[in-house]
Amino acid sequence: MTPPQGPTAPAQSVRPLELFFDLVFVFAITQIASTLAARPTGQGLARVTVLLAITWWMYGGYAWLTNSLDLERTRPRLLLLTGMAAFFVMSLAVPRAFEPGPWGLVLALAYLVVVTVHTVGFLGTSGRLGISRLGPLNAASALIVVAAGAGPVRERVWLLAAACVLQVVSPFIAGIGGFTVGVGHFVERHGLAVIILLGESIAEVGSAATSSDRLPPVLLGSLLALALSAAMWWLYFDREERDSERLLEAVGPKRRPRTALYSFGYAYLVMILGVVVTSVGMQKAIDSFGVPSHGLAAWFVPLGLALYLLGLACFRRTLSGGWPVSRLLGAVAVCSAGPVALWGAGWAALALATAVLVCLLLADARAAGPSATATTPDKMPDLTR
Repeated sequence: MTPPQGPTAPAQSVRPLELFFDLVFVFAITQIASTLAARPTGQGLARVTVLLAITWWMYGGYAWLTNSLDLERTRPRLLLLTGMAAFFVMSLAVPRAFEPGPWGLVLALAYLVVVTVHTVGFLGTSGRLGISRLGPLNAASALIVVAAGAGPVRERVWLLAAACVLQVVSPFIAGIGGFTVGVGHFVERHGLAVIILLGESIAEVGSAATSSDRLPPVLLGSLLALALSAAMWWLYFDREERDSERLLEAVGPKRRPRTALYSFGYAYLVMILGVVVTSVGMQKAIDSFGVPSHGLAAWFVPLGLALYLLGLACFRRTLSGGWPVSRLLGAVAVCSAGPVALWGAGWAALALATAVLVCLLLADARAAGPSATATTPDKMPDLTR
């Protein structure tokens, strides 16, 4: 039985309401991915990046919030459901957020509600002192998002990028002292987000594949995409999630929030962006299953996987203090799938990318041994004030 939680007791495990919340969050991510599928260009990639960054920042904020929130009581439940409703409205507005009309402002106002609920939710928890410093900067970034939604469409992506920059630097300005991290809950919550997102991405690929009347793309293409997604799952859940709880627990309580921010915040954002871009890339590879791909879409699978592997490398670096060379080499090697898609065919690019990830898994298996002693990265800026 989970022990009673007071204002300073972090959650011990993920509660059902949090999983419900995560399903709405993943819907937002799939909506963001759909904008890249509809516009597979550099502009589309920039739009997806800024939308994903502001969305992930507040999802992470809610993971920190529920880490110290007592969801056995009615008021915290209603707060979380209100934030979830605002996330849902954001999701509905995403596909038309960069078009003329009201949807950009709808998204922005819903985001402002998300931020407001997050700040209010922290006031009765152990993180109230931390949010008193960080909350105003979150509100400022939300107001920039509102300005973007109300302003000209051509300026929207730049204003959203400014909001992203403010979010990234806000912990360095305000510090994150005053927040506590319940390690088991924190690791489980973020792992669930990854696995739900990977599952939803393969569902989107399957849905896109079944719209084709050709047998090879539907069967072989979908199976290759499934194998690629399974390899991505394996790379994180066989090693990184298994070790991350131990490594984060080994960090002292004072430095733990900083390490959690770097690993499950910044590094995870790169990973999630990689999953989104790879998902769209798999759809495009199936569309051009037997013929060469064209334009930037041909690079989505290698680009997404390179981002995913780079995110994994940064994740390991922030937790253990050392760079996993195999992940970095894999990020370089997987880029070879780009020319294959441009000059060969979509199936070959999927097969090559899967082969690279399988080689990384085999290398991990050969190198498996006693876990290294956790070390605390000493060169990170101190954000605990």
